[in-house]
Order: sequence, then C-alpha cells, then structure tokens
Amino acid sequence: MKKADRKKRKLIVQCATCLVFIAFVFVLTILNIFWPKVYFSDNENRALSPGVNASASNIFFGDFDTEFETWFSDHFMLRDRWIEIKSSVRKDLGAIENNGVYMAHDGRLIQQFMSYDEKTVEDNISYLNEFAAENNVKLNVMLVPGAAYGESGYLPIGAANVDERALIRQINGKLSDQNCIDLTEVIGTKEQSWFKTDHHWNEKGAQAGYEAICRNVLNKEPYAFTLTKVADDFKGTMYSKSGAFWTKGDPIYRMDPTDGLNVKVTYDNGTETDSLFMDKNLEIKDKYTYYLDGNHAHVHISTDADSDRKAIILKDSYSHILIPYLACEYKELEVFDLRYYHEQVSTWLTDMEHTDVYVIYGVETFAADSNLSILW
Repeated sequence: MKKADRKKRKLIVQCATCLVFIAFVFVLTILNIFWPKVYFSDNENRALSPGVNASASNIFFGDFDTEFETWFSDHFMLRDRWIEIKSSVRKDLGAIENNGVYMAHDGRLIQQFMSYDEKTVEDNISYLNEFAAENNVKLNVMLVPGAAYGESGYLPIGAANVDERALIRQINGKLSDQNCIDLTEVIGTKEQSWFKTDHHWNEKGAQAGYEAICRNVLNKEPYAFTLTKVADDFKGTMYSKSGAFWTKGDPIYRMDPTDGLNVKVTYDNGTETDSLFMDKNLEIKDKYTYYLDGNHAHVHISTDADSDRKAIILKDSYSHILIPYLACEYKELEVFDLRYYHEQVSTWLTDMEHTDVYVIYGVETFAADSNLSILW
C-alpha cells in the first residue's frame, strides 16, 4: 500500500510540475504577445524585427520559423534587462569579454581585434599604391590604432589582440612611396585618447592626430583650440555590443579654433549648414554623429581659412572627429567614404599643386574593408 501511495504521490508531483511548466510558458507567451512593442533598440542601436510574414507559402516553404524566432527574441519582454543580466553574470563569473568586447578596468569597454584577412590588407595596399602612381600623387596615410593598443594597460588579464603597432608598420613599410603618419608612438601615451564606450578615438586622440599632420604634412605649428562640453552621456558601439548597460556614458566636446573659423558644409543629400557639428544629433543615442553628421558618401566643406590649399580625404568614421581640427588648415575639403561613394575619386584631382590627399582609417577597418577596390 505504501508503495502504491508513493507512486501516486510521484505521479501527482510530475503532473503538477508539468502543469506549472505549461502554465508558465502559456502566461509568458501571452505576456510577450501583449507586451508593448518597440521597433528600435536605443541600447543596442539597431532596428528590431518588424514582424513575421504569416502567409501559407512562407509557413510551409519559406523562412517563417527563422523570422518568428528573430521576432520573438527581439521583442521578448524586458529584453534590455535580460541582456544586461547576462553580461553582468558573465563578468561576475570571471569572463573578460562579452560579444567581442573586453570589460576592461575603469569602466572601459574595449573592442577585441583578434585577427584580420592578410589578403585584404595586401589588396588595399596595392589599391593605394596603384591609385597614387596612376594619378601622380603622394598619399598622406594615417592608420589609427584602437584602444586595445593605446589603452592596453586597462585590459583584463588574459586579453589577446593583434599587435596593431606591428600591423601599422608593416602596412606603412609597403606604402614606402607614400607619406605615412605613424601615430603609435604618439596617441595613447599620455592622455586617454579613446571613448570609454565606443571604438572611436575621442577629442584628445583626434587632436593628437591633427598635431601629427601639422608636423608631417603641413610643416607648421598647430592652431590652438577651445573645447566645450556639449553632452555627457554618449553611449557608443561598445556599450551596445557588450550589454554592459550599467556603464556611464562619455562626454562629447565641440572643438573651435581660438582664432575663429567660418565654414559652409554641403552634404550629399543636399543639406547645407554653417557648422561642422550637428546639434540635433546630441538628442539621439549615437552622439558621435554630432561630428559631421555621421556617415555620408561625400561631404564638401569650404572655409575662410588663411590658406589656398585643398584637401581630399578618403576615410572611414575615424576622420569625423578629426575634421573639425583639420578644417582650419584648408580653404576646401572634399570628404569621401568609399563604403557609399561609388564614382571616380580621381576626377576631383584637378589642381594637384594645391591639393593634399589623405587616407584616414582605423587600422582594423582598413584591414577588413573591401571598398578600396573601387579606387582601382
């Protein structure tokens, strides 16, 4: 009798457990269905799944299951909180990174740079050399190291990355006919030169880059600048990738030459402004777009600088925070992002006697970007 009672109790417990689990899943599903939906995640800085195509053809022959899984994941209730908990637990258990981002000392979130495609690097070197030779121009090449190099002292024990100084010098050595500006002995040696929550260099790093251009290209003393804090809660791409949503944001600064500078900026979409800074972008998450309004295929800048020279800049987003410094040295600047600009840059090389041509990239981007192929 006792044995039968034990079996009965066991069966009751199993059934109750099963019913509780089914009820939990049912309630959770209902809550998720009716939970308020958002279609852009500020913390992750990306668009979330807009919905699922529930047509018969998509259900039986299409990607309904994948679409539903993505939608359910993107719109899971309290999603940001779960992401933050996961990142926090990983850190507490001794993990040194999450989603390719080192959780470094002093609240720094530093991008991993573990490997690169050697062929892409060699191809990009060839494209630049051939472009320079064909157009009879000497390029001014500046490859900016990342925080994993310049702020390696903040990295957790066990962090491993590409030797960026060795990579930059390897690339520069194969661009021997160009004017390569090596920042590895300059940037990050004294001041913190990168944002804590983003992969870009900050206003101090960019100013060091500008001063290096003055020494190596312009052969003159740099202008003095006034820095004014305009925001203090910039949370960049490393914040979004890492899930470390407890991290305090970075300050954003406006940089103005103390002698003053008037500019006219024309963007590829027809927008014209009299500033290198986009104030309205201080109200959004990606406050780095305060500098030159973020990514554009082509931007034309004219200034009242005391100069008769023009600059052509082939770049990634590292140049956006540098250009407010560099603008005071040129009457005109033509800025091209080859990820979006797909016409011949060479047509802009009309007055080489008064034109400086720059290639300004983060070294990790340079090592991965296939868009330089359109130069040649």
